[in-house]
Amino acid sequence: MDGGAASLKGRARFQGWLVLAVLTAAILATFFLLAWRDLTTRYEMAARQGHDTTWFIGRNVAEKFRQYDRQLSAIIGEIESAGTAAFAGEPVWHMISLAIQTTPFVRSIGLYDETGRILQHSDRKGGFPDTNVADRDYFRTLKANPGQGLFITRPFKNRGYEETIIGLARAIMTADGKFTGVALIAVSPEAFDLLGGLPNLPRDSAISIHRRDGINLFRAPLIPDQWGKDLSGTALFTKHLPTSAVGVTYTPTGGSTFDSQDRLLAYRTVEEWPLVVVVGILRAEIAATWRQDWTRNAVFVGLALIGFSWLATIAQRQTTGRLEAELNLSRRELQHRAIVEEELRRWATTDSLTGMANRRHFLEHCEREMQRALRYSRPMPVLIFDVDLFKTINDRFGHAMGDEALKIIADVAAASLRETDLMGRLGGEEFGVLLPETDTTGAADLAERLRAAIAAAPMTVNNQTVPLSISVGVAMLHPDDTSVDALFNRADQALYRAKHAGRNRVVLAEAPTAMA
Repeated sequence: MDGGAASLKGRARFQGWLVLAVLTAAILATFFLLAWRDLTTRYEMAARQGHDTTWFIGRNVAEKFRQYDRQLSAIIGEIESAGTAAFAGEPVWHMISLAIQTTPFVRSIGLYDETGRILQHSDRKGGFPDTNVADRDYFRTLKANPGQGLFITRPFKNRGYEETIIGLARAIMTADGKFTGVALIAVSPEAFDLLGGLPNLPRDSAISIHRRDGINLFRAPLIPDQWGKDLSGTALFTKHLPTSAVGVTYTPTGGSTFDSQDRLLAYRTVEEWPLVVVVGILRAEIAATWRQDWTRNAVFVGLALIGFSWLATIAQRQTTGRLEAELNLSRRELQHRAIVEEELRRWATTDSLTGMANRRHFLEHCEREMQRALRYSRPMPVLIFDVDLFKTINDRFGHAMGDEALKIIADVAAASLRETDLMGRLGGEEFGVLLPETDTTGAADLAERLRAAIAAAPMTVNNQTVPLSISVGVAMLHPDDTSVDALFNRADQALYRAKHAGRNRVVLAEAPTAMA
């Protein structure tokens, strides 16, 4: 009887330990599977965040290039219409001076004749005829192929300044297509604030802008000796970009070409310009948070297994309890992740300085509203306005007061709009306003109220009243519009006319002319 009881106890003990061993193996297998899947998910999330960031930066950089190219094209147009004598003419000099005063981060504008002599320059009326730039790559390239369009130079140090800049150059041609010179606008890399106004990237992430041929234009964080570095021989330019304009890859063995760090690289080409945006996220940073979370989880699992070893006779019940605890922990992790993703979504759609919709969210909303308006033949105007002489405020009082001015203008504008209207910050001191179900008269009236309200709300700095004003361009949706770009271009042209007409005013865009 005693022997039979001992045998039963031994068998029960064996079965209990067998159950415990099976449950332990199952728990460990589940633990490692969940840990591996979570690491994979984090890499996928980092890749998505990198792609979103490249899209945002690409739109921002493209808009900056459009702004500077408009200035360049306007000056070239004046010369090409008036002839080569206009190089040193008063209208061209006035256009150059106005562009320098009104366009942030433009360091200089120069006009060079067909031999490379500087016939007009923003630093000196009449230029520097004794200085020749015929040896520069942009001059040689445009002279050999004047019809190629915009040429983006390597970063270089201006001969007159101790500052590294990039140049945007176009050929000047006669009416019969003959090369007659080059116009170049020199821009500080500070214009392309790569890390400003973006959702939080993982720590030590990097953002680079390259020419399509692999020349590095600028990087954040800055590594000065890497400016102009030729990356055309890397796998990104030899293997990935030729097959896909958007994608994800990893740095080669040994880490990034710039800083020897092992990174996940999200890249995207900019369709309008010969540029590539690359966001590099440290793989170690992605793994660090995963390792921290799953080390904590491993401690929990280890304690659970120790507890099970002391309670072998009730292994099933204890195991069930521990699994429930793990499920609860996973549920809390998912809830926490949902909260984080919601916060990221808010950051991705809201401008952090003004609280208005950011550029991406605003343009997406405009696109949807445009489709609705076209489908039901409803009116839809947009307003584009920017702050007059905003660079002067920054120069006199500092960027902190410039930010304060943007906040005041955003608050006053928000109070002047209807609940159905949407306002977004397009970049820098430029804002856009969407006015659904509003005709031309209503749009003009609202724009004027908005302009007057801001003019009546000056900023006070050190007991000194600083007036604020805006210039507004208004454009109505036209049935032939196929995208918001055409609508925004008309509003932008109206804004440009408002600026040149004296600022602090509203100008309505003309309806697009019908094609013959």
